[in-house]
Amino acid sequence: METRITGDGWTTAGRTIAVPLVVDASVAVKFVVREPRSEAARHYLEISDPLIGPDWLLIEAASALWRKVKRSELLSIHAERNLEALPEFFERLHPARELVGEALAWGFRLQHSVYDCLYLALALREDCGLVTDDEEFHQVLEAGGHSGRSVLLPRT
Repeated sequence: METRITGDGWTTAGRTIAVPLVVDASVAVKFVVREPRSEAARHYLEISDPLIGPDWLLIEAASALWRKVKRSELLSIHAERNLEALPEFFERLHPARELVGEALAWGFRLQHSVYDCLYLALALREDCGLVTDDEEFHQVLEAGGHSGRSVLLPRT
């Protein structure tokens, strides 16, 4: 029996089960800033699954917003407001300190950044899917035995 994450939850034996869904910063920023694939990211705000992430997500999002201000793509006041609004999209933001040991171990196994592996550690702990807009991370997860756990925002 195959179990696979879809946009609506876990599908197993033809049934869809609503479970938490881990969203990484590459997707979360698209909730508050219009950029390519923002509409696809916002789809996850409309589904019934609760969204979760590590609290580290806010630091990554702040860095992405800072880069947008630096490139004159966004005003600093908007970056500050967007960052302030971001936690409201999540049911829970888990303390990274509780995930970092697992993330480090996954980083070694997958030869990938600990930052990204925080999201994987949380998805594994919560037994749920992970949504990303990071193609490299998605490919690492697929190649590393996590096929079906990661959803990449569609490229159109």
